[in-house]
Amino acid sequence: MWTIDQIEINGGFLPGLKIALPNGLICIIGPRGSGKSTLAETLRFALKGNGGAPKKRLDLLQANVGNSGLVTLALTTDAGLKHTLRRGLKQSPVLLSADDRPVSGVDLDRGTYLPVDAFNSDEIEGIADQVLGETRRALLDELRNSELCAIHLSLGEHRRALDANADQVRAVRRSISDRAERIEEFGDVRAQLAAFEPVAETAQSTVYEKSLKQQQRNAKEKKRVEDFLQSLRLITDDVSKFKSRIEQARTTQIAEEDSANAEVLRRRQPDIEKSLSTALTNLNSTTTAVEAAIATIEQVRTELGDAQLKQAAEFTELQKVHQQADELSKARLELQQRVAKLEETEAEQVREKHTLAQLLESRGTLKARFLLEREQISTLRDAVASELTREAGEKIRVRVLRNADDLAYRNMLTQSLKGAGVRNHDEILSALMQLRPEQLAQLIQTDDHAGFDEACGFGPERAKKILAAFRQNVDPLQLEVVEIDDVVRIELNVATSAEAIFKDAAELSRGQKCTALLPLLLARTRNPLIIDQPEDNLDNHFIYETVVESIQRLKKKRQMIFITHNANIPVLAEADLVIVMNSDGKIGYIEKSGSVDECREQIVDLLEGGREAFELRRKRYGGK
Repeated sequence: MWTIDQIEINGGFLPGLKIALPNGLICIIGPRGSGKSTLAETLRFALKGNGGAPKKRLDLLQANVGNSGLVTLALTTDAGLKHTLRRGLKQSPVLLSADDRPVSGVDLDRGTYLPVDAFNSDEIEGIADQVLGETRRALLDELRNSELCAIHLSLGEHRRALDANADQVRAVRRSISDRAERIEEFGDVRAQLAAFEPVAETAQSTVYEKSLKQQQRNAKEKKRVEDFLQSLRLITDDVSKFKSRIEQARTTQIAEEDSANAEVLRRRQPDIEKSLSTALTNLNSTTTAVEAAIATIEQVRTELGDAQLKQAAEFTELQKVHQQADELSKARLELQQRVAKLEETEAEQVREKHTLAQLLESRGTLKARFLLEREQISTLRDAVASELTREAGEKIRVRVLRNADDLAYRNMLTQSLKGAGVRNHDEILSALMQLRPEQLAQLIQTDDHAGFDEACGFGPERAKKILAAFRQNVDPLQLEVVEIDDVVRIELNVATSAEAIFKDAAELSRGQKCTALLPLLLARTRNPLIIDQPEDNLDNHFIYETVVESIQRLKKKRQMIFITHNANIPVLAEADLVIVMNSDGKIGYIEKSGSVDECREQIVDLLEGGREAFELRRKRYGGK
């Protein structure tokens, strides 16, 4: 738990404001226009900057802090370090240590070194309303940021591998399709050759045909040798990269210098380096062996080239002899050449289909790893949700619905339906959402109209139109790994009887939305919490029954700064400091600060409507 020890503001709407802040609950009260929200937003700005802030907040900062305003905070980190933070609206923040030296290597705007939770009533309501999307998930994910960062890095690697695999699959499929078109262009060339009347065989023509076939074999041999040589060179490249990675691992120091465990790690470092050195030695042997194989195949290529050159010369001589052959022999020769080319194209297509099968098998493994990695995120969220439920109290429940946020999938299908020439898109979308993305991707890829109709019940013609639109607009390889994230449900027990009835915050009234969110925000972390007028949408019964109880239970664990118009919060939650703000219309200032007892008159006047109103209510309710 870290704390804000003091705030000082120079310039702007609150010039000269300076006050020490204790741990626990701090309540800022005052009439409207006295600068309460300005103080809250200035604190938030000093700690987090204004990156991503909505226009309303930016306008408030510009109007009340101004270009010349400077905010200075005295802080104590959770490690007990004293810091001073200075930030101006048009200046970069400066973080100083206890001896006034700049602290380097800290990005304050990321909010990881001095994390703070800050909300106003509109933001709380926005969290309640957004069932799908990142907002609710962020409430959980920020609490496991370091663990999730590691998982997201790994997920990024898996996704890049999937993208690379997808590019290879697309390229091979295009090549297979191109060869299919070329095979179709050959037509019935085999039947034409079979129907050709054989030419009387002569010894010379037999030699010529053998030489022709040898020329065809020569071309295949040459390509095989070149392909094999290229494969060997790729192996040496891969081994070189692998050696570089092992060398990097060998020189990596795993011991953390200042750690109490450094000696344990250093003792094992030589063993690791020795093992990796052995691996490097073995790889050097591998490189030498492969290079020897390359040298051999290069020699074979030279010898083969000499032999083929001689055979080509002989073939040229034979061609001269056959120049006078009749048209029938020429036509037959052309057909033979086309059949040979057809066979070559068919063989290439078979090889590419085999390559495609291997890529798809590899893709299945990559997808499985990717999905398992994503499940780790859901597992972490489940654990956080359980912790928050325990901390927030019995009226609040947080649940994680795995793989329930299908917004990206739905949007992809919605966009793809445009131009399909069918009506009732909502009805169609509802049926499509019953299919898993990988199921739909398979139907699109195979253009399986019957299977698509059977799965969705659209009717043959309608199914054909929809599937045609998807084949035009959807990449199946992207569809099968479309992001389907978790849904975080934040629920309130709305029952008035013993049997619990939990409803999601989005389904509740405006007041109930904040009722569901506020205890959760109070219990969420041990960082300082700044909340601007949370009671705007809450009734006093709930404030007393739930909010006050949560504050009293949790204020020892975190510093809480409330801007409030409700007396129940400072009085019943026993505020450690009350700050009374006021304004002369031009500038705001602190009129008084102290304990609840010390600020009793201001609390009664500002939050209870004055002593007379307070006394009248007390008498009306039967007080003495």
